[in-house]
Amino acid sequence: MNASQQFIRKHIVLLIFLLAPPFCLSTAPNAYAGFIEIGASGSYKKSNISADAYDESMSLTGSIAYYLTESSAIEASYTDGTNKRVISPNVVNGHVTQLFYTTVGLDFIYTFGSKDTAIRPYVKGGTNYIITKRIVDQYRIADGTLWPPTPIEDTPGLVPSVGFGVRIGVTEAINLKVGVDGWTSRPLNKQPVTVDWFGRAGLSWFF
Repeated sequence: MNASQQFIRKHIVLLIFLLAPPFCLSTAPNAYAGFIEIGASGSYKKSNISADAYDESMSLTGSIAYYLTESSAIEASYTDGTNKRVISPNVVNGHVTQLFYTTVGLDFIYTFGSKDTAIRPYVKGGTNYIITKRIVDQYRIADGTLWPPTPIEDTPGLVPSVGFGVRIGVTEAINLKVGVDGWTSRPLNKQPVTVDWFGRAGLSWFF
């Protein structure tokens, strides 16, 4: 599959996940009518291992949630992230490893407390679809150039996901959200079964 086909498939899946929940729920009886929450969050971390070695990771997530009640909601999300490990990048045998990943998620969220409560913890659970997960490995050789990259691609697939966090009211419509999400690193039929964890902080808006 070439790059253009991957790009098209990636964004078709994204549109399905983002548009399907609000569309389906909008056809439900009026007793289930709710409101919509749009969110944007991100994470960044840099750890210095030594003077010329470090780990750096970042991610951005966009989400849309449709509330069935003031406490329960269905949320669709899209995450794009990277991780880079650099060890002596400017010397012979210097090593750079990069991870690139994109996912879409569909989760049920339960928020504790009434909508007027300033601080409301929440839990969530559902599934993620790993669209891409690619590792690129490179070494620097004696003449100062880099070896051609060695990419490793994981097979796309559905994985279970969970999360928890807290929503802090800033205004009646705007909330600060801080939480932790986790999902299996690959589909459960692929061994070994491991879990990727992500801390996030961002803002959400109610409409």
